[in-house]
Amino acid sequence: MSIVQSIPADVVVEHARSRVKVCIDDAHATARLLRAGEIDWLAAFNQISDKQTSVNTVCWTLEALLADYRRPARDQLAQVAELRTSAQAALQALQAALRETPLFDGPRSSA
Repeated sequence: MSIVQSIPADVVVEHARSRVKVCIDDAHATARLLRAGEIDWLAAFNQISDKQTSVNTVCWTLEALLADYRRPARDQLAQVAELRTSAQAALQALQAALRETPLFDGPRSSA
């Protein structure tokens, strides 16, 4: 058994949850900065998009790790996949909510 496979699968899931929570918290902080006028629409859009990419990277990496375990970690793999899906939905909902406000209309607001 490799060193990586000696990490309990439940610990991998908790690590994924922790990292994804940081991404979502950062995205909400970005939204607050936009609403406060401290950053512009494009910066906010790019920063939240970066968080979406980070969520995918973390989850896909950990899903691959769990898939390579000698003893299948199917339950934990499903948990990380669901975490990725729900985090992406939350981040997309945040962007959609911000798009509906004049602050997040970007180039259209000056038209």
